[in-house]
Amino acid sequence: MESKAKSLYVHVPFCEHICAYCDFMRVGYHPLLVKKYLDALAKQLQPYKNDRFDTIYIGGGTPTSLNEDEFSSLLSLFTDLRSELCEMTLEANPENFSEEKIKMAVHYGVNRISLGVQTTHPHLLKIITRTHQPADVSQVIELCIAHGLTNLSLDAMYGLPFQKMEDFESTLEWMIAQNIPHISLYALTIEPNSAFGRQKIEPVDNELEGQFYLRAIEILTAAGYSHYEISNFAKNDQMSKHNLAYWHYDDFVAMGPGGSGKEHHQRYTNTRNLETYFNDETAKDERIELSVEDEMFETMMMGLRVKEGVSLTRFYQRYGVDPKDIYPKSVKKYSDCGWLRVDDTSIALNETGRQFLHDVLVDMMDEVINP
Repeated sequence: MESKAKSLYVHVPFCEHICAYCDFMRVGYHPLLVKKYLDALAKQLQPYKNDRFDTIYIGGGTPTSLNEDEFSSLLSLFTDLRSELCEMTLEANPENFSEEKIKMAVHYGVNRISLGVQTTHPHLLKIITRTHQPADVSQVIELCIAHGLTNLSLDAMYGLPFQKMEDFESTLEWMIAQNIPHISLYALTIEPNSAFGRQKIEPVDNELEGQFYLRAIEILTAAGYSHYEISNFAKNDQMSKHNLAYWHYDDFVAMGPGGSGKEHHQRYTNTRNLETYFNDETAKDERIELSVEDEMFETMMMGLRVKEGVSLTRFYQRYGVDPKDIYPKSVKKYSDCGWLRVDDTSIALNETGRQFLHDVLVDMMDEVINP
């Protein structure tokens, strides 16, 4: 069955090194496992051979941990799946994104790079067990730009152990100085199955985490970045088209072990077990049927994350109702307090409202359960 989804996420689970905070589906690099993975991925892609995707996002794990031959084989799988103006994003780590891999990425149509930087301070990189150095980041940025890859996104983390406010500020200021068009923020969360979780590392308190976040908004918006989504900032309209598909609640296909997708009114997660995936690339750990009520709520949950909010036209086209009629109490409550803007085209939270999105969503959910 041909998919109506126009976005494709591909999970590459391999890493040369497992970072202390990571709880994604990942395994240590091994060439035999990579060979089996690429074979299974090619089979999993086969039913979509007639599809053309507007966005393709290759994440992980660390896609750039593959050697050059494996990396070429991976990227070649998507040659015929790209639409004419496809945004093709590759997640990369500074320590293993060589010039040869950069040239391969360009050759196979990659036109956007998401670079895992996290911090520009060596002592913090050591604490979170990242293996690159700030000089590696500078070199990769220079090489990407030299080969025409100018649509770059950098990740910055806050709430790290022993991280000071001035550490975070200087990381952001360094990123701004590189004229990077897109910056994503990530608060450190301590996941039970991560190394930090096993070491019983305590997260920073909510107040300090909030201070980091608000300071980032100040610095980045002052530098000309649009705070277009809760954790994402862009200049020159270079937002992530792939992630906007998530926030617009469009369908998207997920490939690879542990990848999560949404198609045909279902959410699913591919098996996280590599051996299971090698034997049956279609195996799922979870498959959830979505009711209309589920989809309406999730449309609000995702759409209120973005500055533009939820399109009333798009909502009505999908569900035949106006969201103001589904969540009247919540809309009134948060409009009256000034957090929610409602006009003829959209419902959107302002900067303050987006900081309290969880509270808004709790009220909306309660309104459906207890009308």
